[in-house]
Amino acid sequence: MNEIDLVAVILIILAGIITYSLRFGGLMIGDVLSKHKFVENLIKALPGALLLSFVIPSIISEGIPGLISALTAGVVAKKTNNVLIALVIGLAIIIIFRNFI
Repeated sequence: MNEIDLVAVILIILAGIITYSLRFGGLMIGDVLSKHKFVENLIKALPGALLLSFVIPSIISEGIPGLISALTAGVVAKKTNNVLIALVIGLAIIIIFRNFI
């Protein structure tokens, strides 16, 4: 085994140790923090905040068609309680704007 292979093997082992240490640490901290009401409310709100942080830049990059698509999909999702239908309609609006308008 040459020097580069040895360094690669050591780095892979260290990455594995770090990854599992972070996961185990997260579980341990999660047990402690879940007892606090503020942290519990923060964790409940986190998925929505993450979703918005991924979706808003895409909407902005699409411009007016993205805004129309997002608003329409939101209204359809609220009225029908069916996210799949809202997704299909939102995507259809984007496709129409990109290809025909």
